[in-house]
Amino acid sequence: MFDDEEEDQGFFLVVLGVLAAILLIVTVVARRDDASTATVSGDTVEDVANDEDHGDDADVAAEATTTTAAPATTTEAPTTTAAPTTTTEAPTTTAAPELTTMWDALTGSGQATQFAQIGSLLGLQESLETTEAGGAPLVRTLFAPSDAAMAALPQETLAALSADPAAAQTLVEYHVLPGRVTIDDLRALDGQKVTTISGLSMSISVDGDDVVIDGTSRLSAGDFDSDNGMVHIIEQVLQPPTVNDEIGLENIEFESGSAVITAAGQAELQKAITFFSENESVSAQIQGHTDTSGDAEFNLGLSQARADSVKQFMVDNGIAGDRLEAAGFGETQPILVDGVENQAASRRIEFVVR
Repeated sequence: MFDDEEEDQGFFLVVLGVLAAILLIVTVVARRDDASTATVSGDTVEDVANDEDHGDDADVAAEATTTTAAPATTTEAPTTTAAPTTTTEAPTTTAAPELTTMWDALTGSGQATQFAQIGSLLGLQESLETTEAGGAPLVRTLFAPSDAAMAALPQETLAALSADPAAAQTLVEYHVLPGRVTIDDLRALDGQKVTTISGLSMSISVDGDDVVIDGTSRLSAGDFDSDNGMVHIIEQVLQPPTVNDEIGLENIEFESGSAVITAAGQAELQKAITFFSENESVSAQIQGHTDTSGDAEFNLGLSQARADSVKQFMVDNGIAGDRLEAAGFGETQPILVDGVENQAASRRIEFVVR
């Protein structure tokens, strides 16, 4: 009976031994699998060996050291260097500053309103805003008659200007100088003459602190500055001289009662030919006048014939015919001295710039 029990106990011990061996084998295999997993995930063999040792862990670590793990290969995506960001900005455009023109200076002065109104009808605004080729300002200086000066003009004078736009244009242009001329510049010109854009000259003088133009008109205010010139306000409207005054032309002689120019008259006309040759932009009306003696209708025809004769002589000497206009006035504009006609002076040819 006891022999059977001893056999059962022996068998039982064998079974326990087998189970322990199986358990040991499973543990070792599991440890190896863990070591392999650790290597793939990036752990090193030393990491596994440094884990806490329990029971057979030391043996497992020893075995692990004999296994050469494949080096971990990490394939990284190639580094792409981004192209530098280029921001193309639209070029900054700076708008050109708006010009302050002589017209702005004139109207802004508040002292020559009527002159500006009349001048605008004759193209004065366009003239004072004119630029040269390429947009550069055309620099000028304007003498603008004050409102009081315009109001002092006789109504017949204004009516005559309204009926003769060319004369009105000449009047306006006579008030304009080329270039920028300040009051100080004008004072420095004391006793001299300057040429206006009409081709006719004006005289400058100084009386105390005042600047006087043509001996008659004083500056009442000045130096209204702009980008393309200067505006001065004057106390009296300037009267353009005739070409006769400009060049000192003496009376042109004709044969009595005829339109034939004498040799002396032709010699005197050489002064006019020189003037128009040197001032190619100037045009003029050749005005013929007679004295009041004789028949008015005959005198009118004679004055026209003499003006035509002078024009032809000028053309024959190189002056373009389209720059000259011949007009006869007969005895309608005599020269009076103290109310008495000077007949010799009344018989005359005058070149009036147009």
